[in-house]
Amino acid sequence: MNKRGAISFLSKVFRGNAQTNCFAKLSSTHVSDIMIKDVLCCQKTEKLTEAAHVMIGAHASCLVVLEGDKPIGIITERDFVKKLSMEKDSASQLIVDDIMTKKLFSVNHHASLVEAQKIMREHSFRKLLVIENDELRGIITQTDLCWAVADLSLHYSNSPLVRNTITRKVLTVAEDDKFLKAKKQMVTYDRGSVIVVSKGEVRGMFTEFDMVSEFFLNSNRLRNSYMKDLMTAPVICITPDFTIFEINQIMINHNFRRLPVLENNKLIGIITQTDIARAMYEFIEKNKESACIKAQQSKEPIYDIKKQGNIILYQRKKKEEQKKVEKEEQKEEPKEQVKVKQAESQERAESKHALGKNKPKKPAKKKSAKKHKKKKK
Repeated sequence: MNKRGAISFLSKVFRGNAQTNCFAKLSSTHVSDIMIKDVLCCQKTEKLTEAAHVMIGAHASCLVVLEGDKPIGIITERDFVKKLSMEKDSASQLIVDDIMTKKLFSVNHHASLVEAQKIMREHSFRKLLVIENDELRGIITQTDLCWAVADLSLHYSNSPLVRNTITRKVLTVAEDDKFLKAKKQMVTYDRGSVIVVSKGEVRGMFTEFDMVSEFFLNSNRLRNSYMKDLMTAPVICITPDFTIFEINQIMINHNFRRLPVLENNKLIGIITQTDIARAMYEFIEKNKESACIKAQQSKEPIYDIKKQGNIILYQRKKKEEQKKVEKEEQKEEPKEQVKVKQAESQERAESKHALGKNKPKKPAKKKSAKKHKKKKK
C-alpha cells in the first residue's frame, strides 16, 4: 500500500517479475503516474499563521501560493527558517507574500521519474509543480520519488551503505542555548535541523517542521526560548550499516525525513531524505545495465530497536543473525504450505459432503400397470 492508501501504480505494473531492471522501470514511469493532483494551496495575501495552521494540520512541508487561480510561488518549511523575522509583535502582521519563494520549478507531466529527480538535484529544490497553460495540474515531491523506489521492493547486492552517504557535519546546540543560536546555524548552513547535545550525548532534535508548529502555537515565545523547551525527544537514530534502500524503506514506512547516525553510541553524522534520494537515483542510473532482484519480504524486521536515554536506536541486525532468521522462515514455509494444502483438501471434502447431502433424491419408479395386474392374478 502506498501513502494514498491504494496499491501503488508501480507495484501493479511490475508485479510478478523476480528479476528486473530498476532504471528501466523508473525511466518508463511518468510524473503524471504518481504526482499529487489535489494540491494544497493558499492565497498570497493570507495571514502567515493561517498558512502555518494548514501545513501543521495536513503535516505538509509546503503550500503552493496562488494569485487568483494562477500559481505564483511556494511556501515551504525552509522559508520559515530562513526568512521569518524574530522582531517583537511582527508575526501577527505577516502574510504569505512576505516569506514565500517566488521562483517556481516545474516539470512536464510526461517526464520520467529519473528526469524529475535530475531537475530537483540540479536546482537543489525538493518540489516540482506540474503546470499547463498557467493552470496548476499537480505537484511531485522528493518524497514521491522515494516512495516510487520503495514500492518496487528491489534489492541490489552491492547497495551503498548509510555510512558512505551521511552528512558528517552535524549542526549541534546545547540544551541551554537560545533558539536564536539554532536558527542562525540552520540559516547559515541551509539545514533543516539541529541536534541538541549534552556532554556528547544526543538529548533532542529541533527541525524546520517544529519551527512552523511553534510559530503557529506561539510565535512570540520563540525569540526567548531555550532549546531544552523546544526540542523533540526521544530522538530516532540509526546505525551506519543499513543500505540506502533499506533505510529508505524504513523512512517511508515511519514518515522519517532525517535520522542521526550513531556508531558505538557516538554521533557520527546525519542522513536526510535528500541524501537518500540522490544516492539511490545516482546508484540506479550508474547500474542501469544491471538487473536487480525483488527483495524477499521477511516476517522479522532487519533491525532491533533499543531505548537508550533520550535515544531510540534502530540497530541493523548482523548478517549472520539475519541469515539465521531467514533459514528459520524457510523451514516454516513448507509446514505452512502443508497446512494450507490440508485445509484446502478438507474444504473440498466438506463441500462434496455438503453437495451429497443437498442432492435431490430421484423419484421412485412407478410399477407398470401390467406387472401389477399379473400379481393380482
